Amino acid sequence: MNEEQAVDRAEGIIRQAVDGMSIKPTLERTGPETVGPCIAKDDSRSDDRLQVTLYYKLTGVPGTEAGSLVLQARDAWLKQGHKYNSSDEADMAGPFPWVSMRTEPDDFWMEGITGVLDRTKGEGLATLKVTSPCFLPPVRKGG
Repeated sequence: MNEEQAVDRAEGIIRQAVDGMSIKPTLERTGPETVGPCIAKDDSRSDDRLQVTLYYKLTGVPGTEAGSLVLQARDAWLKQGHKYNSSDEADMAGPFPWVSMRTEPDDFWMEGITGVLDRTKGEGLATLKVTSPCFLPPVRKGG
């Protein structure tokens, strides 16, 4: 896998979450940001491996819908067969849910986060984040 393939896969994972949402948010993308050196080092690969992360703010919907959008993202990802990484019902039960998941077998990590804008009104901002697994940087030719 290279950076372009990682970004394409990450965007596909975001689309899986957003396409079936009951309210259609506008996606405001940040990234890709290259994360390196790779977090998941092992002895069989070079230490100069990289990862990419994409962030999407889901805008254009009422702030009171942010939590619902995160839960809908979770449900869409579960339908695709993706697995929980480190979320539990307490993370998802409140007015500002959060979920962490991953794809199998390719190990992309996703988060759906409700950022608090106004706690008294129950308003938030939904953000989806996808981080790729490790990949080697491009081979430089010449020089």
